[in-house]
Amino acid sequence: MISKVEYEVETVTVTTKGQITIPADLRRRLKIAQGTKLIVIHEGKALKMIPIPKLSQLAGIDKDVFKGRKPSEELAKTRKEWTQEFENRLKEN
Repeated sequence: MISKVEYEVETVTVTTKGQITIPADLRRRLKIAQGTKLIVIHEGKALKMIPIPKLSQLAGIDKDVFKGRKPSEELAKTRKEWTQEFENRLKEN
């Protein structure tokens, strides 16, 4: 089965500083907010921009891999520390 690739075409203008504005509709749909980091890939004569997900968005991404398995006590402790550190950073901002 061949997967269908959807394309959406938008025109943007490069400023004298080499900046572009991503159209608001695309930003909303792709959940690109101020401060979002993007990977820029040069491929032939094209540029691809891919949002880098925040660590918090990846929580549980591996749940199917570990289904029915329990993490070690050390891993559970580390996860708890990371969660607390993340929550503290959110409070700072």
